[in-house]
Amino acid sequence: MKSEHLAVAAFDLATSTGVCWGTVGAKPQVMTLDMRAGGPGRAARLAWFFETLTDFFAANKIDIVRYEEPMAIAVANRVGASDDTITMLRGAVAILEICAVRAKIFDTQSFTVHQARRHVLGPRPPKGEGKAMVMKMARTLGVDVEDDNQSDAWALWTLACGHANPRIAHLVTPLFAGT
Repeated sequence: MKSEHLAVAAFDLATSTGVCWGTVGAKPQVMTLDMRAGGPGRAARLAWFFETLTDFFAANKIDIVRYEEPMAIAVANRVGASDDTITMLRGAVAILEICAVRAKIFDTQSFTVHQARRHVLGPRPPKGEGKAMVMKMARTLGVDVEDDNQSDAWALWTLACGHANPRIAHLVTPLFAGT
């Protein structure tokens, strides 16, 4: 299949999961999935996420799935993430991968948030400013992101599109984006 016809979905996995999807080279759609809608507790939230992704993949023809690589467990422990949070995020990855395979999407992999941000911002932004800068860049390029979950998903999406069609990868840089 030609790269310009491929549809990419990118996920910034968290309790509030940012999603960005669309055809390579076109303007994408964005949304936030709030797992708290599944109810109290990790199992209820992951079950809700499973049902929501099943519906999402049934409603959208997706060829490529990318998601933000979860923080390494050693780093998560160092920054004070609870075991429940780590289990929730790792569970969300498993649910996403299972739903993708059930939808016959076999091109699924992760990128780090730094890879995605570097793609749209260049070298590492000043500490603590990356999320805001990515959101500003997405909006500058006409993507109506509502929060940093959506903007990080957009950064993952545009990186995935750049990999799918390297001829368009430069179009998100300030030089060619008209910023």
